[in-house]
Amino acid sequence: MIWTFIDDNDDEFKDYQKAFRQLQIEITEKNLGQELDEVQDLREEYDKEFAKVQSDYDNQSDQVQSINDELGKLRADFYNINLKYSEQKAKLDVIKFHLESENAHHLEREIAHDSHRGADTKEKYKIKTTELNKVKLDKENLEIEITKREKILKGIKKTLKEAQDTRDKILKKVNIAENKLNVLDRSKMSFMNKVGDIVRDLPILDFMDPYYKVKQTVVKDIQYDVNFTAMPAVDRCTSCHLGITDSDFADAEQPFTTHPDLDLYLTSKSPHPEVSFGCTSCHAGRSRGTSFVSSSHTPNTPEQKHEWEEKYDWEKIHHWLQPMLPTRYTQASCFKCHTNTSDLAGAEKINLGLTLVDRSGCNGCHVSSNWPSSAKSGPDLRKLNEKSHPDWVAKWIQNPRDFRYNTRMPHIFEQANQENPKIAKRNITEIASITHYLFKDKITRKNNNPSKYLGNPANGEKLFSAIGCMGCHVSEQDPSMAPQPITFKELTKLQGPNLIGMGSKVTPEWLFNWVKNPHEYMSTTRMPNLRLSDSEARDLTAYLYDNKNYDFDQKRAPEVDKTVLNELTLDWLMKMNPEKYAIEKTSKMTEKEKMSFVGEKSIRHYGCFGCHNIDGFMDAKPIGVEITYEGSKPVDKFDFGLLHDIEHTNYAWIENKLRTPRIYDRGKESAPLDLLKMPNFHFTEEEIEAVTTAVLAFNTDKVGETLLAHNKVPAYNKEGHRLVKKYNCQGCHLIENRGGQLVEHIGAPEYGPPNLNTQGRKTNPNWLIKFFNNPMTIRPNLQVRMPSFHQISNKEWDTIIKYFQSIDNENTGYRAPHQLVTGSRKFKAGEKVHELGACNNCHFYGKTFPIQTASTWGPNLALTKERLNPEWVVDWMREPQNIMPGTKMPAPYLPTPDVLETNDAVATWGRDLVKLKGNQEAMLEGLRDYMWNIKGKVDISEEIKAYFDENGYDFSVGEDEDEDDWDDEDW
Repeated sequence: MIWTFIDDNDDEFKDYQKAFRQLQIEITEKNLGQELDEVQDLREEYDKEFAKVQSDYDNQSDQVQSINDELGKLRADFYNINLKYSEQKAKLDVIKFHLESENAHHLEREIAHDSHRGADTKEKYKIKTTELNKVKLDKENLEIEITKREKILKGIKKTLKEAQDTRDKILKKVNIAENKLNVLDRSKMSFMNKVGDIVRDLPILDFMDPYYKVKQTVVKDIQYDVNFTAMPAVDRCTSCHLGITDSDFADAEQPFTTHPDLDLYLTSKSPHPEVSFGCTSCHAGRSRGTSFVSSSHTPNTPEQKHEWEEKYDWEKIHHWLQPMLPTRYTQASCFKCHTNTSDLAGAEKINLGLTLVDRSGCNGCHVSSNWPSSAKSGPDLRKLNEKSHPDWVAKWIQNPRDFRYNTRMPHIFEQANQENPKIAKRNITEIASITHYLFKDKITRKNNNPSKYLGNPANGEKLFSAIGCMGCHVSEQDPSMAPQPITFKELTKLQGPNLIGMGSKVTPEWLFNWVKNPHEYMSTTRMPNLRLSDSEARDLTAYLYDNKNYDFDQKRAPEVDKTVLNELTLDWLMKMNPEKYAIEKTSKMTEKEKMSFVGEKSIRHYGCFGCHNIDGFMDAKPIGVEITYEGSKPVDKFDFGLLHDIEHTNYAWIENKLRTPRIYDRGKESAPLDLLKMPNFHFTEEEIEAVTTAVLAFNTDKVGETLLAHNKVPAYNKEGHRLVKKYNCQGCHLIENRGGQLVEHIGAPEYGPPNLNTQGRKTNPNWLIKFFNNPMTIRPNLQVRMPSFHQISNKEWDTIIKYFQSIDNENTGYRAPHQLVTGSRKFKAGEKVHELGACNNCHFYGKTFPIQTASTWGPNLALTKERLNPEWVVDWMREPQNIMPGTKMPAPYLPTPDVLETNDAVATWGRDLVKLKGNQEAMLEGLRDYMWNIKGKVDISEEIKAYFDENGYDFSVGEDEDEDDWDDEDW
């Protein structure tokens, strides 16, 4: 029995709670000291003031006492007379009832010609009414006297209360800290409170209201499976993590330290309050555990594991399927509520992981139903013969990084399980056979008359930097200078390949045709059409073609070994047929037939079609294991092979698979066709962590509908976001405060692609879809141009537009034409504001050019009514900086009422503007209406092109910085 009591009171969490209580006392005493120091001078000042007021109040104590005595007598008299009034009124009501009854009988007698009436009752009613009114008057006089004395007393006390309230306000935090200490610190308790504080935590008695107890949160929307039954999570983490929501413990050690970013997590005001999300919804682990080991903590590093084993006797709970995630993988849990985005604020690691899954084509081989592939990650190979030659392709397949050091193309060959000389020879023949298959029955383009397609490489280099190529590409020979794909910003620079070595890879003819019209070669390409002239295309071709990889050119291309080819053919035939038939079939095949056969089998075996469109494989199924629930797969389902030096956890298996994909073949004696075949992407350690986070996010965890953030936004928000990522819109534009890195290469923001802040509210959707399908010049002073994305369908454009509208809370699908009255006072006032604002300094009016130089040019105002939403225009002109921080567009000057009241106001501002009496909203609406009525050509692309063909774009450097260069780069 005694041991039962001891064991019951020997819980690990109670030790933490006792330690935390002492820490609370220390921190509260420290806070109290700090608060006292901060208010010391003020406290003395207000204490003195309060003491003076208290003294004045005390000096009036005789008067106060006298008033209180009088109030006591008056209230007693009022009580008595109120009773008397109530009694007399009740009696009067009875007499009134009898009188009204007699009146009713009198009416009946009058009808019957009987004149007898109740005169006595009526006289009695009058007498009693007079008596009641007298009592009522006495009662009201007493009320007046009471109120008069209460006001005098309140006035005497008012100064005292104000002084006390002021002092209490200054000492609020001090009082809170003192009250908290009185509850926590037994040395500050009364004797009886000390006894109660001890007794309530004694064994058996602690069922009442113990201080040291299990603290738990039942999280009904976070569920886990118990014998095929969904049960709500019961989180007991705060039994030990006691300071988790208190910022006072930010510097405390675990388990008492504050959770990072309380504005985002756990507090009631955050988007993730503890009562709704608990702890294990993000961190996993055994929610009902109340000790360090039973909670299934997971160390983040080997060093931490060793520390925990020494300090806490930590060991893994082997049969718990959801151990706590290591700290570095906590963001995997974000995905269960946020499956609609890879741009989640504060979750950079999973954002990067999901983006890499898309960019690297992981979901081309591995089906993931909760993050499906949106497109092939590699180029279409069905017209490869027009682009490259077989030798280059074979060398590229053999070792892509020999040609481009930062290619996303993974290495299929020359991997850890292919080092055996026999296997290496087979690989060489496989490479030659794959190359043969890709070029089979196709004519390879020869490099005829290359000078026809080559222009000025120096001009081409300028174009590459200026027109927008660097929104998606780099051309960087030095690996140390190349973007590292570990942040969102750097990834936008690598949407397309690093354009080095192009002269070794393609012909000038193909390159010229590609930059002129990419969709003609590959209809599914993400590469847009920059609408280059022939001259621009030749210059750009010359610049790119100038860059060659001479070492790669000298490398010998893999060639077929006939003996190995026979062996490979036989092996593949024997996979499907008896050996005798396989031998006979092989003997009858020509060398080219064998190469085609082995090439086709090798492409299918290695899953090349997962990333590329290849003839004969358009309906092929992914070759990899499905990863929809990979994060929930039990550890014993992962094949660690013969390796025992890798920690047996799901994340360790995934990490090593990404780091060395064929590692689990080590030590095995496998047939060549049974070897592991996942290619090596040469991920960095940061990328490995990011992709592992993404894979762990693909799991069976379920949360309630109310927590699913992606259900709180329309489906088109998710689809629109993925399309924006797919086509790398953020490589050029700032969208949701992310992206826009191209501006760094161009220079000043006013010469770069516009910030798309408020785009959903800003532009008329009917105009915007026309613009997307047929871009025109909007900002005349930009050399960078909006490309044509002919591969994007109208349905996808609609989705992108709805996404823009969604993030701006704009719900208008159709807009009727804006109505205005040109003869109205508001319109005429707007015309005057426009005249005085000199808008024509910077803006086009149809084909009429602005007065100032090209560097200051803004959009064509004749386009305003078609392009912009009327409400947005008013908001924009009211305060441009609020919408586009940094814009050079000034807010128009609007005269204030005092200005419009001067003697010469009508002469200066015009009668209509004066009559608005300083109503600035009406002025802005009038200016908007005036611009809505500006006539002229709306598409001035040809006029702008002709001007810059003649004058060039050299204005972007070396100008006078003091020039009045107002610009509207954000319209």
